[in-house]
Amino acid sequence: MKKILTWIKPTGLGMHIWNYLWAFKPFLELAEGKEAYMFIPDLHSLTSVHDGEILRKNKERLLKEFFALLPNDSNITVFEQSKIKRVNDITWILSSVTPYSLMLRAHSFKDSNNKNSEVNMATFNYPILMTSDIISYDVDLVPVWKDQVQHMEFVRDIAGNFNKTYKQDFFKLPEYSIDKKLMTIPGTDGRKMSKSYDNFIWIFDSEKVMKKKVMSIVTDDTPLEDPKDPETCNVFALIKFFASIERQDDIAVKYKAGNYGYGHAKLELLEIILEYFKEAREKFASFANDMTYINEKLKEGNQRWNEMADKKYEELIKIVGLN
Repeated sequence: MKKILTWIKPTGLGMHIWNYLWAFKPFLELAEGKEAYMFIPDLHSLTSVHDGEILRKNKERLLKEFFALLPNDSNITVFEQSKIKRVNDITWILSSVTPYSLMLRAHSFKDSNNKNSEVNMATFNYPILMTSDIISYDVDLVPVWKDQVQHMEFVRDIAGNFNKTYKQDFFKLPEYSIDKKLMTIPGTDGRKMSKSYDNFIWIFDSEKVMKKKVMSIVTDDTPLEDPKDPETCNVFALIKFFASIERQDDIAVKYKAGNYGYGHAKLELLEIILEYFKEAREKFASFANDMTYINEKLKEGNQRWNEMADKKYEELIKIVGLN
């Protein structure tokens, strides 16, 4: 059975619809019939989050969101990166066979270096830890967005360097996939949805806050009574991600008929989003004061992933001579 893996960093305020449409929903679909894992990369978060209380709150919120969005019968195992005892040991061994020149080419390092002359070493070594996250457990496939392709090429290069250095095929070189069907998702300001633009719609905000976000979506100044083209409207672009085909067709007819304003469309979008995430939002609310279920599932996931990492590490230290 193929083993697949994904993750979302706890560095923001929570899960927004871009996270869901780009990473979460496709992974749910891909996980069917496979051994699937999803983790919280809290060690990676230390490159930019330097406040312990903030990181704890970010992790707790993201875990609640993970389990709120996962179906009750999901086969996906969730675990925490920092609870895997051997991940940093394996990272150190991989560092010994990873060329310095390779790390200098990393986008994560270049971007940080351009913004801040005081780049921390965790940012520089980020691709090596990411490699440990993947190859230590013989992962077969990692779904990624196009800006993560270089990271996955680095994973394969680092694993390949180790295999070449020690003259054996010890680490599996994982494949990666890109969902080419996923279109650009517009943010509330009309630009593509991006953290840097702060133009997200958060999945688990209160209905009041979500309504404010949805009603702020930028549209043109076509009068209420005039016909409108749904295919050029940011509101309708978002409707298409969450509404049934029948609902989309019904709304498109209203656009073209006239006497249907963008305010009407925004209210329908709000209704559609709330209905789409109704069950998840109810589960999220139930976790507000009770993390028992989440903690039990995490304990199971951490134990399972540790067992795999321990086994791989015992084999690894024999190869490099540390046993």
